[in-house]
Amino acid sequence: MSEETRNTEQQPTNSTPEASGGTGTERTFTQEEVNRIVSERLAREREKMAPSEADQREKELTAREAALACKEYINAKGYPAALLEVLDTSDAERFKGAVKKLLQLFPAMDPAAPAAKAARFTDPMRDTVPERDEIAEAFRLTK
Repeated sequence: MSEETRNTEQQPTNSTPEASGGTGTERTFTQEEVNRIVSERLAREREKMAPSEADQREKELTAREAALACKEYINAKGYPAALLEVLDTSDAERFKGAVKKLLQLFPAMDPAAPAAKAARFTDPMRDTVPERDEIAEAFRLTK
């Protein structure tokens, strides 16, 4: 039985309706027509895909522009570059707002802010006092 099925599978199919005993209602296509139909369908599918690829490319470009604007902002203000790694740089305006909030919380981060006077204490490892210790001088006994 397997030989009979092989023989029927190997026999070529007739491309004309008259040869197959049909009524003539079947349409046959030449290779050129098939190629044209397939090409048209592929072109339509590519057109559907093209806008999404363009949208993706535009999103990437917008993100890169925003990251560059954030970097320029940080450099112009003299803020730490580590902010670029910590904060979201996809929207430059939102980034600037976040940096301003951080400066309100941590004013010492601003290079334009006046430097706080650091208190000098004794070194617990050496148990010595530096050359001039303002706190020690303020609490020194007077004669």
